[in-house]
This record gives sequence, structure tokens and C-alpha cells, in this order.
Amino acid sequence: MDILIKLFSPLNYLKIKHKQKCFIDITMPLILAVLVSVIYLLLPKPFSLFGEAGIILSTSSFLQFLTGFYVASLAAIATFPNKNMDIVTDGVPLLLKGEALSRRQYISYMFGYLAFLGGALVIFEIIIKALYPNIVILLELINATSFLVIKVSFIIFYFFCIFQLLLTTLYALYY
Repeated sequence: MDILIKLFSPLNYLKIKHKQKCFIDITMPLILAVLVSVIYLLLPKPFSLFGEAGIILSTSSFLQFLTGFYVASLAAIATFPNKNMDIVTDGVPLLLKGEALSRRQYISYMFGYLAFLGGALVIFEIIIKALYPNIVILLELINATSFLVIKVSFIIFYFFCIFQLLLTTLYALYY
């Protein structure tokens, strides 16, 4: 069990407390994901999710590149020799388990989480692409309403992750 805690330690980023962080990590990605799903439902010819021109294939190589960038950024931040990186953030402190984080700690958690999320999305996309023919067969067995609920849920989940990744990246670049 201890090894699982270590493997999923990048998720500790989500436990960091700060009022702006919740807006960047949860609120904005959720709003944007719901907006994309509403647009998808309203379009006369919805965009493709799978296949050659699908969103998943289009984002896959970009996510692979970003994941490498996050790992390199994490290594750079962890070893960057600047004393300002080791002081607590200005204003309202960023807290993890009741302790204030330094800039270096916060940015390290952030890039660790981004690398984890980016890698998880790449693996998720590979699995979805590999299982797609089987998923289509299974989805044909359910009624139209259930199919729509599953499709919209998938769109919200996928775009929530993508927007969380992009917005957190922009926030990391600010730091």
C-alpha cells in the first residue's frame, strides 16, 4: 500500500489549499468543459471525437510533448539555485497539510501533477483508441438516451482534464 501512496503522490497537488487555486483547478475547467459539451450538442454536425480527424488523435501528440516539458520543468525547478524560490509565497500562503509551501515546493507539486495528468491522459487516449471498435459495439447495444448521456459525460470528463491541464500550465508559466 505504501508504494501506491508514492506512485500517486503527484495528486497531492490537488490537496493544496488556496482560494485562487480552486478556481484554476476546478471551477474554470468545469465551466469550459460543460460549455464545450453544450456546443457539441447544439452543433448541426458535431465535431469528431475519435478517428483520423478526431479530437483525441489531434491532442495525443501535443500531450506527449507537454508531458516531456513538465518533467523537464520539474527537474529545472527542483535544482534551480535561487534563494527566492525557497521562501513562502507572498500574500495568502499556499497550504498543504496545514503547512505553508515555498515557491519551489508549490511549483514542484504543480509540475509533478501536470506531468502525472499529462501522462495519464496519453495512456487514457491510447487505451480509448485501442478499445474503440469494441466500445462502438457496446454502445450500439444501449438505447439512444443512455448513449447520449455516456457521450456527454465522456466529453465533460475529457475536456475537464484537458482544460485543467492547460489552465494549470498557464498558471505555472505565470510563476
